[in-house]
Amino acid sequence: MIKLVALDMDGTLLDSQKRAPHDFADWVKEHTEIMTVLASGRQYYTLERQFGDLKDDALFVAENGAIVYNGDDVIYENSMDPKAVEETLEIVLNLPGAIPIMCGVESAYIAEASKEAMTESAKYYARLKFVEDLHEYVHKDRFLKIAVFFAGRDAEKAYNSMPKLPDGISPLLSGDRWIDVANDSIGKGEAINKIRIKYELEKDECMAFGDYLNDLTMIRECGESYAMANAHPEIKTAARYVTEYDNDHDGVMRVLRNI
Repeated sequence: MIKLVALDMDGTLLDSQKRAPHDFADWVKEHTEIMTVLASGRQYYTLERQFGDLKDDALFVAENGAIVYNGDDVIYENSMDPKAVEETLEIVLNLPGAIPIMCGVESAYIAEASKEAMTESAKYYARLKFVEDLHEYVHKDRFLKIAVFFAGRDAEKAYNSMPKLPDGISPLLSGDRWIDVANDSIGKGEAINKIRIKYELEKDECMAFGDYLNDLTMIRECGESYAMANAHPEIKTAARYVTEYDNDHDGVMRVLRNI
């Protein structure tokens, strides 16, 4: 029996216009016997902005698993050491074409950047402060990750040639424009593992849906795993099933409606 459903957002639950299926909220509220987990690389406040009506009905896994909310309560957090933040920021600032966003518990922070970078960042960070010098904010928040935006869709190229990072810090490819740099112990799978332990759930009682490489650990953490029809090949290989339809054609809901 499925007791937990973990859902990636972009490319999975949300369509290309960033819209959730029309009946998703109703499904969550009707299936109180199933724990719904919204798992995203997005900031918590961005998830709250779109899914605020589900705060009492779902867990929110934000920043690729670095923090988990149950309502207004943080039930798991894996923030970076300030020294590691400072050292990582220096490395990232020297990457060609890279625009870093420091992602804190209270807000995200970006220095002056192109209009495209500002527009893209605003999509994923409902709380976003524009600052002159990112270094000044290292000790003013608890940082969960540094997201790095690449305007030329060169994230995978940059990921494959990433310089050595501080001990305990790793990059995670989150899209064709995004790399997340954070503690190497974070991941959506680790967050789901913490949730499973807390609520005494077995792997085969958990279902996950994902489409990109930052969903890989989550896919592996759940016994019933689905790659989207539009998923990265590695996700399709790792998942137990592949949805018949993609994220623009209700791929997730066509499965959930039959649980």
